[in-house]
Amino acid sequence: MFKDKLRQLRKQQEFTQTEISNYLKIDQTTYSRYETGTTEPDIATIKKLANFFDVSIDYLLENDRTISDSDEIVDFNNFILNGRYTINSKFLNDKERQILNKIVNAFSEIREIER
Repeated sequence: MFKDKLRQLRKQQEFTQTEISNYLKIDQTTYSRYETGTTEPDIATIKKLANFFDVSIDYLLENDRTISDSDEIVDFNNFILNGRYTINSKFLNDKERQILNKIVNAFSEIREIER
């Protein structure tokens, strides 16, 4: 159900209801009602929620697949330093991986500051 997916996504990504309601520019109690199923958002808000959580609207509204603890979660920093990937079809050397890792860590720090 929509309300369950919304709550699960919020908790999984470690956001508060207040943070999401601020992003949506709505009252926190309105957002809380979305999670309890008391009310449902309009389509514009559903689009914003899909963008915020980086999921499809289909996932929020129709797809019955649920996120579970058994879904594979990859530590991004470990992947950057040790994973197999390319950027513009070129593999990164160790120095370039370290630089990319620093960029990701800086992004994470900025995200924490903005919370």
